[in-house]
Amino acid sequence: MNIQDSSITDNFSLVIGGPFYKALRSTRLADEFGADIRRRIAAFLALTWLPLVVLSAAEGTALGNKVKIPLLHDFSIYGRFLVALPLLIAAEAVIDPFIGRVVSTFNSSGIIRENDLPAYHAALEKIARLRDSALSELLLAFLAFVPFFLVADYEWVSNQVTVWHGATSLGLRPAGWWFVFVSSPVLRFLMLRWLWRYVLWSYLLRSVAKLNLDMMPTHPDLLGGLGFVPYAQRQFGILAAAMGSVIAGQFGNSIAYFGERFVAARVSIVVFVIIAVLAVLLPLTLLSPKLMEVRRSGLARYSQVARRLTGSFDAKWVQTVDSPPDSMLGSPDPSSLIDYISSFFVVRDMQVIPISKYLVIQVVAQAAAPFALLWIFATPLEEIIGEILKKLL
Repeated sequence: MNIQDSSITDNFSLVIGGPFYKALRSTRLADEFGADIRRRIAAFLALTWLPLVVLSAAEGTALGNKVKIPLLHDFSIYGRFLVALPLLIAAEAVIDPFIGRVVSTFNSSGIIRENDLPAYHAALEKIARLRDSALSELLLAFLAFVPFFLVADYEWVSNQVTVWHGATSLGLRPAGWWFVFVSSPVLRFLMLRWLWRYVLWSYLLRSVAKLNLDMMPTHPDLLGGLGFVPYAQRQFGILAAAMGSVIAGQFGNSIAYFGERFVAARVSIVVFVIIAVLAVLLPLTLLSPKLMEVRRSGLARYSQVARRLTGSFDAKWVQTVDSPPDSMLGSPDPSSLIDYISSFFVVRDMQVIPISKYLVIQVVAQAAAPFALLWIFATPLEEIIGEILKKLL
């Protein structure tokens, strides 16, 4: 392995690279050793949320009775900019270290055979080029900053009550114009940027799954030695929490100002959580064909040896008149047989779908967390206590 190969595996990152990252470095909001997440969150809040507060305050629509939904009473704004946006930025510090360890482990653990390492490094180099592509980020920026409000005015238009940003595109207040041309596009760009990097990560899993991996069917993680991959994959659940925060904010407004009940949103919430779990965990199934192959091969090989081993044990110790003979005491044969049987059970129990119940629960908890908070705020205390007692009794 040459120096270049070692460098790309030891320093691989999903987030460090590209024109946007270079712009952050030029403003000292990121560096090659990792971003100052708190400073970057503060900077993006100053760009997206703070101008809305200042402009709305100048118009008298930040608080008070001038409009039905003043800015500081708008749950969707809190969900977008005070919850989702910080989570999208903090996700870099949460996800990227795990991705780096997975890439390095694949390179150094022996799971990828020596003759497949060039193909693995080539896949990493391709992903790095796509990550750094100016054209890709330009397209993401275009999709984010295109006048989205012209075709999806549900983000800011309300025909039922007066709101802080104005009612129509012709009647937008200054805060409304900032929202549709700056704040929302910035948030969408961060979402799309993560979506692109998630596609690149999924491509890496697919590339690895196509290699002739040196996996062990008796590995105690029951995944042939790939147990470190799902552990990293679950970190993407923070993105589900970010997306859920945006939706929960919208539901919050519907409940607080339009008379809807939380129960009316349950179906939508369940659908979102299911989609989030599938989106986060389905890329792991790219490894399933390889796991099935290893399990099938392992069962065939261990079954053949098991037949010979148990047959030899049976002939030596069981098929005698005085079975079991006293000479079996202290013999290593029973212990060896038991050890082999245990290994066979590990192969038999090997998972071909690397998604455990515990993993699903973790992602469900992250995706549902914003809605749980919404339920707490939207439901009277006595009703919450009643629900809890109903479950317990």
